[in-house]
Amino acid sequence: MTSQLTLIDSPNDWRLDERTRQIGRAGIAKARAALREGRLRGAGVPKVPPSRSNDAPVREARRSAA
Repeated sequence: MTSQLTLIDSPNDWRLDERTRQIGRAGIAKARAALREGRLRGAGVPKVPPSRSNDAPVREARRSAA
């Protein structure tokens, strides 16, 4: 038994064309801009501690056998 996996030969057809790369780069740029904007907006928002009622376990309502 060998400790290394055998590689499968595959043609180089998997490479992306330039148009697909441009679309991907534009998507990444939009995502980074949205994250940056979210961080800037969130910087001025104070964090609110959770209320005690949110920490309490949820009780299930019992139905009467009718």
